[in-house]
Amino acid sequence: MRQSSGRMGTRGTTLGARLAVLVAVAMLPLLVGGAVLGVIEGRAERDAAEARLVAGAQVAARAIDAEIEARRQALLAFGSGIDATRVAADLAAADGAARRLADALGTPLGLLDRGLGMLVDTSQPFGTPLASTPAIAAGLWAVETGRPRVSDMLNGPAGALLPPMLMVPLMRDGRTEAVLSLPLRPDRLAAAMGPGRAVLLDSRGRIVASLGAQPADLPDWPALVALPRGVASPVATAGGPTVDVVVAALQEAPEWRLVALGAPAPAVAGLLPWALGLVVLCALGALAAWRATLGGLRAPLDDLLRQADATTLALREDSPAPAAPAPSGPAEIAMLGAALAEADAASRDQSRRLRALAEAGALVLWRADAGGGWIEAAGWAGLTGQAAPAFRKDGWVEMLHPDDRAPTLAEWGRCLVARQTIGVEFRLRTAGEGTTWRWVRATGVPVSTEDGQLVEWVGAVHDVADARGAGTAHRFNEAQVRQTVAELRAVYDNVPVGLALVDTTLRFVNVNARFAAISGLPPEAHVARAPHDVMPEGLATPLESAQQEVLRTGRPVLDVTCTGQAPGAVQHLRHWLASCHPVKDSDGVVTGVSAVLQDVTERVRAERSRELLVTELNHRVKNTLSTVQSIAAQSLRRAGGDSTGFGRDFVGRLQALTRSHDLLAEGGWEPVDLARVVQAALGPWLGSGRAIRIAGSGRIQVEAPQAQALVLALHELATNAVRHGALSRPGGEVDTTWSLGEDGIAHFEWRESGGPPVSPPNAERRGFGVRLLERGLVHDLGPGAEVKLQFPEEGVRAILNFRVGLPSLLRAEAR
Repeated sequence: MRQSSGRMGTRGTTLGARLAVLVAVAMLPLLVGGAVLGVIEGRAERDAAEARLVAGAQVAARAIDAEIEARRQALLAFGSGIDATRVAADLAAADGAARRLADALGTPLGLLDRGLGMLVDTSQPFGTPLASTPAIAAGLWAVETGRPRVSDMLNGPAGALLPPMLMVPLMRDGRTEAVLSLPLRPDRLAAAMGPGRAVLLDSRGRIVASLGAQPADLPDWPALVALPRGVASPVATAGGPTVDVVVAALQEAPEWRLVALGAPAPAVAGLLPWALGLVVLCALGALAAWRATLGGLRAPLDDLLRQADATTLALREDSPAPAAPAPSGPAEIAMLGAALAEADAASRDQSRRLRALAEAGALVLWRADAGGGWIEAAGWAGLTGQAAPAFRKDGWVEMLHPDDRAPTLAEWGRCLVARQTIGVEFRLRTAGEGTTWRWVRATGVPVSTEDGQLVEWVGAVHDVADARGAGTAHRFNEAQVRQTVAELRAVYDNVPVGLALVDTTLRFVNVNARFAAISGLPPEAHVARAPHDVMPEGLATPLESAQQEVLRTGRPVLDVTCTGQAPGAVQHLRHWLASCHPVKDSDGVVTGVSAVLQDVTERVRAERSRELLVTELNHRVKNTLSTVQSIAAQSLRRAGGDSTGFGRDFVGRLQALTRSHDLLAEGGWEPVDLARVVQAALGPWLGSGRAIRIAGSGRIQVEAPQAQALVLALHELATNAVRHGALSRPGGEVDTTWSLGEDGIAHFEWRESGGPPVSPPNAERRGFGVRLLERGLVHDLGPGAEVKLQFPEEGVRAILNFRVGLPSLLRAEAR
């Protein structure tokens, strides 16, 4: 109130009164008209400049996408020529092929197995032990999704940044078998940007490639993240001046940003000559009034400027600021001086509060966006040595102790979702020559608008290294660990695969419910016992062998086939695929082996059913070929030297065999109705006007071998009737009838009448048809079948009796 009263009591000529003189003299209407024309023209030029900048950004983005796509296509082309499952068997050949491609592309090439173990690395001589890829996250993403992935800038030795890595999965039967990796060279990405100034940033705001621009030319990362894509926006850079910026998205790396930079077009690009003349006239008219008021404004403004400079210097040197000058000049300037003095006092009060807060244990003051990603962190770089932009978003988590990262992120995420006060304790790596861990506590609160919309998070990092603080940190950390373990246990016990962990002595440390179900024992009964103590033998032996291999080599063993009996009163043979992975501590020493068991019983059964089906098909094909061979031999023997008769008989019998095959294939080689068999066998004569009557009682289902034999037999009977029997002259008739007895015996009869007189054939004239009916048909109709051929004078009769409904016996007999 004291300062406000002082400002209100200031006297003097108001600044508004003096400016009124300038407005009256400056011929305001002409000035406004000229200014409007200039603004219109300047806006047009600015729109054109923005359009060019947007187009240039889009062209640069497409060029970078094309560069990455070309690398990806080259890797896919290379991967299509190798069998990922056999690379380990011939690493030298795979290494040679990879080196030829690497020489063509001008960049190293890597080949990783499904577990991301490095198999080939062209940057190292062949035979050199290979380290793991730094692009673990991108590699895991490619393995799990089966899609290519471009990583961010990678952390190298001594804090150096490595180029991003393109990870391309090699797929086989819908499953990732291997991963190809290739670093993206920044110089090639920069060359692809084309003319103009542009910068390519990864998802953390780190520079991947730059063309004609420096980090100082870019705006702050939070401001850059908030910009819309594909629109020119003027923003202030880290170096100070304002530039037009266009942020373009990439198809190959969606989380990256291409930032195109351009100087903003002036608000008024140029005026027409006559408009410039109007402005000059206005300026001449206002010159006199300006000179009159200049003296009254300059002195107090100079005093305020000197006061501001002195205050700034004092704040930087942490020394007392000089007293504010007495307000003078126009009333508005006097009020401005009083307001600046009040702001200076408030700033110093805030500095004292912050200093007191720091002395009370606040090591870092941080600010995060609405999603919890860090934007600013005053004091973080001095405490940990990690500077912006590395700590932004979730980069600060890299400075936490590895054992504290999971519980810290879990608690942090829970508070973010619930919009609750953040309070989490963890060990932090501090800056210095050696690795030193320090217990700290991070607190934070949400900042919302009046309507409840979350804007940001602010908080501090406090030191809790003293005895009381360390105890509190320990208890709090234990609570976090318990909650995290409970959440992980819920996921662990409900995944649809068996999970287990053994120590270096192959004793179970932990198993989930799905794994325990394999042995039929509760999960706790597995702890401290070996697999062969609780698991089926067919599962325990290969599982232990794979675990021993992981302990020996430190590398995962994938897709081990296991077979064993499932627990229960009814024994079922089950099949599993086991994959074992090493568990390492923070020093990289293997401390155990994790096992993943997937039940593949149904898949194995399907594969075996397919094998049986192929075997059955092969058997039937062999039977058909044997039948054809027999038909050919018998037809040739009967024809003698008559090639025309052989061709006619052989083709007719093959056509009958074809009709039987078509009939059986249509029904999937399942039992077929006897009426359909008769229709198929006599089809060529039924539509020719010949007197063939078909009548039967009861639905009789015959097996495939029986149907094939009946078709051939009826074909021979019909052929004989057309050539020599009842169907060889007008008035002749054939009757076919059948019935099914209560004992399951089918009775079929062929009766000819109205034809020429019939006499029994002698032994020398008994051809293929007679032998087929009397010998082959009896065999093919199954056990107990009976075939009678009669030759009364009025016409041939054939009587067939055979059993139906015994497919297993018939198939066994056929084999």
